[in-house]
Amino acid sequence: MNAVEVKLLILVLKHKRTFLGELSSLAGVPGNVVTEILRKHGDAIKIHGEEVVVNDPVLLALKLANMNVELSKISELLSWRDFEVFSSRLLEESGYSVVRGLKMTYPVRFEIDVLAVEPSTGFSVAVDCKHWSISSTSRLIDAAERHSNRVKKLIEYYLLVKSKYKAVERAKAIVPLIVTLLTPSLRAHSGVLILSIKEFPHFIVEKYSVMDYFEVKPFKVGHK
Repeated sequence: MNAVEVKLLILVLKHKRTFLGELSSLAGVPGNVVTEILRKHGDAIKIHGEEVVVNDPVLLALKLANMNVELSKISELLSWRDFEVFSSRLLEESGYSVVRGLKMTYPVRFEIDVLAVEPSTGFSVAVDCKHWSISSTSRLIDAAERHSNRVKKLIEYYLLVKSKYKAVERAKAIVPLIVTLLTPSLRAHSGVLILSIKEFPHFIVEKYSVMDYFEVKPFKVGHK
């Protein structure tokens, strides 16, 4: 891995669909070097003649994360939907069982972007992903209150939820978390922790110390 490789992958993720000649010009490297580098990442990038297409933006984002590119910079280049998947994949890579798009429609309606359960402990995170370029405090307060209510509904209807989503069976305590694109102006509200995507990996590793620091406690799940 080198600076040229990182630069090229960032350009490809940014444009999603481009051409070898354009990448060569933008990166300032010969076309054969561009082709050689991109072919190393054929699981995320496809080359069709002169055309370069990203067929798995989340995988490409994870590759860049493993190259120590700042997560906020990577996330800016993702769609809001891919931002959700990217956040969930970070949890999966740390051993969590993940449900994306957890949704209930009867007898109560709610949806949670990502529910991640640590199988060995039952520690769980209900993530609401906000790919906002601007996030005012009032907007975060509203989002936190809505997310808190969703998690409370999940716990109230836990038996129904776990019958639909097997991964939820091991959940013992759930931390409601909002993950934002930018550093948030508000850190906690209504029992909901609010972190930027840049801070998210630290939370995954040091969850208890982060929760203590921001005085957030998990919501207990009542198993019956």
